[in-house]
This record gives sequence, structure tokens and C-alpha cells, in this order.
Amino acid sequence: MTFISNLWMIVNQFSPYLISGCLIAGILSIFLTVEIVQKYLGKGKLSSVFIASLLGVPIPLCSCGVIPVSAYLRKHGASKGATTSFLISTPQTGVDSIFLTYGMLGPLFAIYRPVVAFISGVLGGSMVHLFDNDVSKIDSIECDDDCCDDTKSKSILYRILNYGFVRLPLDIVNPLIVGILLSSVIIIFIPHNYFEMYGSGITGMVIMLILGLPTYVCATASVPLAFALYTKGFSLGAMLVFLMAGPATNITTMSVIYKILGRKNLLIYLLSIISCSIGAGLMLDLFVSPQSIISSDYNVNHIITPNMQLFCSIIFIIMILNSLKIKYFTSIKFADNNLTNLLFIEGMTCSHCEESVKKSLLKIKGINDVSTNLSTGKIEYSGNSQLNDEVIKAIESLGYKIKV
Repeated sequence: MTFISNLWMIVNQFSPYLISGCLIAGILSIFLTVEIVQKYLGKGKLSSVFIASLLGVPIPLCSCGVIPVSAYLRKHGASKGATTSFLISTPQTGVDSIFLTYGMLGPLFAIYRPVVAFISGVLGGSMVHLFDNDVSKIDSIECDDDCCDDTKSKSILYRILNYGFVRLPLDIVNPLIVGILLSSVIIIFIPHNYFEMYGSGITGMVIMLILGLPTYVCATASVPLAFALYTKGFSLGAMLVFLMAGPATNITTMSVIYKILGRKNLLIYLLSIISCSIGAGLMLDLFVSPQSIISSDYNVNHIITPNMQLFCSIIFIIMILNSLKIKYFTSIKFADNNLTNLLFIEGMTCSHCEESVKKSLLKIKGINDVSTNLSTGKIEYSGNSQLNDEVIKAIESLGYKIKV
């Protein structure tokens, strides 16, 4: 089997499920608005931790993209416990990755993974709620600014399709391409069961932690990688650890969480993810047979026909090409330089980052226009230079750094 044919087989396998997940994500983007999330995350009660974790499970945000959203919610009334719970559960899974997990790893895994993400979010958020004495200081803040108005001029259908098939692919295109290519390389060039001697039990899980904790891999891109590693000898439990720890942690995310929530809460964040992923992985290896979850020939029992796979694969390729075009070949039109101020910031990684920056800056009186360039970190905004200190403060409160 050649590299190209194996690559095409992987794309054919997961594209119907990824397309379905993107569509559902677009629908969720209409209903899970800032107002809805803020309504339940700002109560300052333990119940808000459960709701935050539950809301975070289906939302397709990566570990970098969830940071500005969480910081924004924190500023608008979310308690530290609820914010931590949302930070933990959200990047570990999402409706798009759930559908893809079903397509490549089977229905049991597709259910087990979000359940573990929910439990880890509840555990971490509850610990912060109980042990952080500063938990209620911001709970009384109410948000009635225009930045929380999610009313759009476009139709609902346009907003669903734009989010699911333009914005979301734009956020995950790079790690998704890398994940697909790496999974094909692993399957082709590494012998079958090559890691069997040390890929099972706690040893395999520790290896997955070492690989996953410092590096960035989104929840969707981690699925083909995990499958490839499983075929080379890593156990189901080790694969689960990679799926949970990899998307939720990386060096950048941990440094920003330290800044927003403090050292103690960062430690709770990491311990919750590590303990839940290893515990769930051990249970998976102990009680579940690999044959009952996953097959070895890319085929999960389903009713998807070859023609449907081909159609979805073509749609997937179009999505990828469009995302690459927007990301690297579309010029950004900025406002009139005579009316704007210019800053460069570090840390923006996705469209949610851009949206959080825009909302925060447009909240400042005297600023009516904001333009951003995700690839360069360039920010231009209207207003006089006296607003610069306030602008810098707003940007840094979201966890970003100003380039000098």
C-alpha cells in the first residue's frame, strides 16, 4: 500500500463524519452564544462548574482558541471554578471530533471520550471552587455591553454554514493536515505492533503524556494520529490518554492559564487532566476488549456508501483548500491608516482569538473600528493615542502579549 493510497483511505474514512460534525458545530454556534454561557457560568455556585463542563464538551475549540474565550467569560462574570471547568473539558473534545471519533474508533469510544472530558472538567473546576478563596470576587459583574450582543445581520443558514465550513476549518486546518500526514507516515513506515512491548499499561500512558502535554494537537487532528499509534502497539488506554491530554495542554496554553488563574489553579488544571485520562485509560484496558471497540482495517460498522464517502472527501478537500487560501493567500484590508493606531500582539492562533480581541476593543469608548491579521498579529483600531494604555490592558487581560 503506497503512502498516497493510504492517505486517501484515511480521508475517505473520516470525511463523512467530519463534515457531519462541522454542520452540527455550525448549528451549535447559533444557540451557544456568549449570553447563554455567561448566564450559567457566573452564578458562583458549584452547579456552574457542572454546567460549564457540560457546555464545553460539544463546543469545537482548541486549547489555544479556548483561552481568549475563557478569559473573556471570566471578565464578564464567570467564576474561577466554572472557567477552569470550561478550560479543561472544551479542548479535549468537540462535536466535530466526536463524529470523527465515531467514524475511526467506533461508537463506544465516541461516547467514552466526551464522558471522560466532562468528568475531568467537573473534577478540576470543583477543586478550584473549593480551594480557591478568590473564587467569588468577580461573580457580581454583569455584562450589558454591545460586545455581548450576538445578533448578526446575516441569515441563520449563512451563519451555520459559515461557522461550520469556513471558520471552523480555518482554525484546525494546519494541525489537521499535519495529523493526517503523520498518521499515514506512521502506518506505512512503522512495522505493525512495533511499540507493543512498552505501549501498554501505565508505561504506554506515560509515553503518551510525555508526547501530548507540551505539544499542540487539536481534538480532531488527534484522532487519526491516535488510531495510527494504536495499530503500532499502543493500547486503547494509552490512545485515550493521548486523545485527552494532547488537545488540552501545550506550553502556550499553560503559560496563559498561569497568568489568568494563577499557579495553584494551573496545577489543578494539569492534575485533573492527567489523573482522569490515566484513570479512564486503565479502566478501558481492564474492562474493554480492543476487538469490541475498533477494527484494524479502517472499517467501523456504518451505512455510509462509497459514493457518499467520495462526495464527502471532495467537500473536505474543498474546505481545506479554501482554508489555506484564506489563511495564506488572501490579503487583509485594513482601515485608513490616517484614522487608526497600530499594534502587534503575540498569541492569536484562531478566529476565536480574533473575535475575542475585536469584542474587547470595541467595548472601549472611542473605538469604532478594529481590524486584525491572524498570521502577523497586526491590530489596527480607530481612536486617538490616549486610548493606547486602555487598549493594551484589554489585550493583555485576554492572555496575549504586546510585541515591542
